[in-house]
Amino acid sequence: MLKINLTAIFILFSSFVLSQQSIFWKISKKGNEAYILGTYHYLGKDFLLNNNIILEKLKKSKIALSENIDSAKIFINNRNENLQLKRMNKNELQTIKNIVPYYIDSNKMTLRELIVTIDGKITQKFCLKKKKKIDETKMDDYLKEYCLKNRIKLEGLEPTEKTFDYLNHNLYSNTTEEKLIEIIKSKIKLLNSENQNINCLILNEYRTKKHIFNFERESQEKFITLRNKDWIVKIDNAIQEKEKAFIFVGLYHLDFKEGLLELLKSRGYSVEEIILNSQIIKKEH
Repeated sequence: MLKINLTAIFILFSSFVLSQQSIFWKISKKGNEAYILGTYHYLGKDFLLNNNIILEKLKKSKIALSENIDSAKIFINNRNENLQLKRMNKNELQTIKNIVPYYIDSNKMTLRELIVTIDGKITQKFCLKKKKKIDETKMDDYLKEYCLKNRIKLEGLEPTEKTFDYLNHNLYSNTTEEKLIEIIKSKIKLLNSENQNINCLILNEYRTKKHIFNFERESQEKFITLRNKDWIVKIDNAIQEKEKAFIFVGLYHLDFKEGLLELLKSRGYSVEEIILNSQIIKKEH
């Protein structure tokens, strides 16, 4: 009898864990349905091309919502130069110039913006395989291009300038400029090294099309939580007005107690995970 009970408990626990792992979800309420994909910004379009169901659901949508759709070029390039960067040496400044997109004036970026940019390049260098490194079109950009090509209405959840405002007010919020300079210098040193001791766990997990969510825990990233709360009304309205919507945002916007999935459930939506490559849907209440 005890053996049967333990087996039943194991099955229930396994089902619960498995129901928390998808990066692609169906959300519905009162006959309206939408799909939401948690993206990984550094992966390329090949990830999407290997999972046809994602593009199939996008193509049938009437509207697609992304984090933002406008360029950072105008508002960054209109700034004054960041005089703090004069504390960098010649090689450090050259590294920064090499990794920032050509259309952005790196001398006008904030220290926090540079930290995020360098972190991205570290991830790409040490965590991506050779083929993925040369995939120039990142998955979020490819989804935007796909919308334009297929005449799917595309809207941003926020202006890019607001994204940068969130970042600059919430990332390392209590850190002095001197300390931020030290952080940048250490990250540049790491980027220019051949050190392979980098934690690629989350990216490796994402490659399996799964992510272990924790909907009971609060996120430590205020930057993400604040944006989720700002977005949820627009997402809700889009689903109810357009009936078929597709949302694609960074994976961590879906996770945690105040992630988009939990915010949608609090608004009465049914949330169902989609297992990529098998196209099996499991309902999660």
